[in-house]
Amino acid sequence: MSNSILILSPDVITDRMAGPAIRYWEFAKALVNSFQVTLAIPNSISEVPISIEPINLVQHQHENIDTLIEQHDIIIFQGFIFDHYPSLQQTSKILIADLYDPVPLEGLEQGNSDFNNQVNMMNSQLKKADYFLCASDRQRDLWLGHLLALGRINSLTYKQIQQRIITIPFGLPDTIPQRTDVGFEYKDSFILLWGGGIWEWFDPLTVIRAIHHLLPDYPNLKLIFLGTRHPNPTIPIMPKQKQAEILAKELGLYNKQVIFQNGWVPYASLANYLLDADVGVSSHFDTLETHFSFRTRILHYLWANKPIITTSGDVLADAIIANNAGIVVEPENESDWITAIKNMYDPDCYSAYLNGVKTLAEKYRWSIVTEPLQNLCANASLAPDMTVENGLRKSQIWDCEYEYNLLKNQLAIIENSNSWRITESLRAMRRFIKI
Repeated sequence: MSNSILILSPDVITDRMAGPAIRYWEFAKALVNSFQVTLAIPNSISEVPISIEPINLVQHQHENIDTLIEQHDIIIFQGFIFDHYPSLQQTSKILIADLYDPVPLEGLEQGNSDFNNQVNMMNSQLKKADYFLCASDRQRDLWLGHLLALGRINSLTYKQIQQRIITIPFGLPDTIPQRTDVGFEYKDSFILLWGGGIWEWFDPLTVIRAIHHLLPDYPNLKLIFLGTRHPNPTIPIMPKQKQAEILAKELGLYNKQVIFQNGWVPYASLANYLLDADVGVSSHFDTLETHFSFRTRILHYLWANKPIITTSGDVLADAIIANNAGIVVEPENESDWITAIKNMYDPDCYSAYLNGVKTLAEKYRWSIVTEPLQNLCANASLAPDMTVENGLRKSQIWDCEYEYNLLKNQLAIIENSNSWRITESLRAMRRFIKI
């Protein structure tokens, strides 16, 4: 019988979904043709708009996580779920850690006080999982270095480790986008679409200034920010979005030529907005986060056959250049953006990118990018350096966490004992004599 797979989504799956939720929704759809699949989500299944038979859809909770783990052979997870459910760190089942999002780098961009917890979260997954997913070859090198530092590249894993880090980028639907309704109500406008949230590592300000500069000669330009409130209510509006809104107001563009669409577009309706746009845009800074990022919104633009203007520095920018699928500009360069928008406005220049967009899109269909994941799940095994002892996963080569925790607990017991307190003066005298 084929391996059964538990996919633990860290993000809510509703009619409105962000990148992680879309990824696991599509993983489940791709794997169910060959495996028994359970998609476990953090929210109530009553909030899921449609069923995806024969996938078993459940809500993961502390009350049922042990049963879910026991019922499956392979578990795919991402992020803090591994810390949230300690049973994952104890199981003998095969663990696949999805590392397509380098969370600590995003944390540094936000000046996040939770950075140390984010690093520890990544460490715990890299120490214990059997396989690792990444979104690009750049990320693959990042995680190889991390694994080496943590001792997971060792005499037992050395010949296998490269086969245990699998590149599974974000994908786009295999079906052609179909219009089901009107997206935008802006007729005769040339729409530049910002197709996702405004996070701290993005640079919307340079694009807004470029629009302001161009408006006297191109009065029908519109820059539309599609997502201004994450579907996960625990994720707040970030300062960068507030800065963008303030700048748009200062320039007299707010919700006129620069539009911040409220909320988050339902996944089933996304095609309507993409098809109404003329160009997809993405602008970010020259940072380490950018170097290892994989901008999922770019895939949406490719799906709708829209040429792209984006900032250099990430792997998709390189792919856009190689396939002539759009224009790549330098970070924080307003004049580059002005020139790029002018070029896209020209019909002849615009049409020259369409074949490149189509070619690049074909490489990222979900059915194609998930093929390595299907092969992995068909042949998965416990990592050669991993064992389960005393109810805890550990490396046979380097891991002494269990013994360390035992000693630490014993020391805590000793230090809280009456005899330890009574003999404190004797220990102090001994230290004084040694000095």
